[in-house]
Amino acid sequence: MEAGVIETGMVEAGGIDVRGLDFGYPGGEFRLRLGELRVAAGESVAVTGASGCGKTTLIHLLAGILEPRAGRVAVAGLDMTSLAVEDRQDLRALKIGLVFQELELLDYLDVLDNVLLPYRLTPVLELDAAARGRALELLARVGLGDKVRRPPGRLSQGERQRVAVCRALVTRPAVVLGDEPTGNLDPRNRDQVIDALLGYGREAGAPVVIVTHDHELLPRFDRTLEVGEPGAGAAG
Repeated sequence: MEAGVIETGMVEAGGIDVRGLDFGYPGGEFRLRLGELRVAAGESVAVTGASGCGKTTLIHLLAGILEPRAGRVAVAGLDMTSLAVEDRQDLRALKIGLVFQELELLDYLDVLDNVLLPYRLTPVLELDAAARGRALELLARVGLGDKVRRPPGRLSQGERQRVAVCRALVTRPAVVLGDEPTGNLDPRNRDQVIDALLGYGREAGAPVVIVTHDHELLPRFDRTLEVGEPGAGAAG
């Protein structure tokens, strides 16, 4: 990362601002277009839509994992589309809490070390006692306080999903993005996870954008974006 491009003090908690987004995979027919999406600090948005309409793609565009063909994606006060790949990686580590659909847990690390993994992957984060304390607090909040030394292979799928949620929040991100973070949970554990994600967003003033197929959760969000609707997004 070039000095001065992304520094902790420059990335303030703020909203998400997407304009004129146009994305397509090379050689494919899929196309995602989004005229405008603004998510204010502390606001929560549920992303819904049919399978294949581009919900996961949208999350990856907001996180800077994918680059649009055209348009602007601004997150936490910075234009993601103007940053180099390495700087987008540093921005994700510093200020974006991301729950992947595939979870991305490492079997050779225990639960606690999986939650603290972002601190071991990038030099822009410092692993200290405060970070460890936050990890333990988050795990206790989602009912995993007694399993911090278990490997992921000895957890249920729902427990693994809760570990991934804790990992997304441990860095105190300015933005929270989730791709079906409650998809494999029973109602009690689902509510624990959504409470943690939405509660964090309100307390930290962080925008929260979550893909979900669970329509029972929609009233918990401030609003809903249906990808594939005219004006919202279209897959070719």
